[in-house]
Amino acid sequence: MLSFFKIFQRADLSSDCMRALPYSFISKVSEKDFSYKMVIRAQWGKTWDVEVSKNPTYYYIETRGWDLFVSDNALGQNEFITFTHRGNMVFHVNIYEQNGLEMRKPRKFQTMGPSSGIKKEEGENSLIDVKKEEESDESPGRAEFLVRKKKTEDSKSSKKKMTRNKVKKKSKSKSKQVLDGVPEFKITIRKSYLKFLAIPKHFVDDHIPNKSKIFTIRHPNGGSWKVLCLVREIRTIFSGGYSKLAREFPLMVGDKCTFKLIKPFEFVLLTSKKNREKMDQCMID
Repeated sequence: MLSFFKIFQRADLSSDCMRALPYSFISKVSEKDFSYKMVIRAQWGKTWDVEVSKNPTYYYIETRGWDLFVSDNALGQNEFITFTHRGNMVFHVNIYEQNGLEMRKPRKFQTMGPSSGIKKEEGENSLIDVKKEEESDESPGRAEFLVRKKKTEDSKSSKKKMTRNKVKKKSKSKSKQVLDGVPEFKITIRKSYLKFLAIPKHFVDDHIPNKSKIFTIRHPNGGSWKVLCLVREIRTIFSGGYSKLAREFPLMVGDKCTFKLIKPFEFVLLTSKKNREKMDQCMID
């Protein structure tokens, strides 16, 4: 059986190089086995249908099915993945995480299992036992302790309430901005933002689903790009397909960009050319 591997880095998930099939591999696939329809199969049985295309230099996987494979498995944390050809362009994948362990279940189900339910139930029972113990103890010393404890809890509760009120006020001001027009966020392009783009957290909290999705980003004069919005606990970024957008739009360091969310999964991108014009003028002078 023929195999090849790829390392899935966050900034390079949907690049041409990442989606290319190695020449040394494809040259060994017989004409009988080769097809432009390819199937990727995970260990747990999930499959992804992808299409293969060819340019003058190499064969590569089309972005649509590839981005879905990346999104469904929340890839982009330097996973080492082997692709083993089982014939007729069916590939079995083995996904190894950064810690060296093989991923045998989809990521979103890894924390689940019979043991987690048992632990939760045991924890709840322990809390019930403690409460019963506290209620049955009626000594004066114990009563004094409970009064002090209640005062402390009331104080903490009051602080939490004040914090929640502050958060609500901030949320209201954000909502007001949205009501005045289409939800949007603004970014000034830095060098790293030509490869991937971190979306501001306040915008993510208000408008982005908590699961990785493919978004369409449109040019105001026509043209569009499919871009993977990769949702992570620490931050959310535009990843797969974004570097292509940056090249073709094109974006440059210093551009001031406004991303307007015109539909649930669709942005229009507006750019300010003032900085770019100044840079060009300096180069001419």
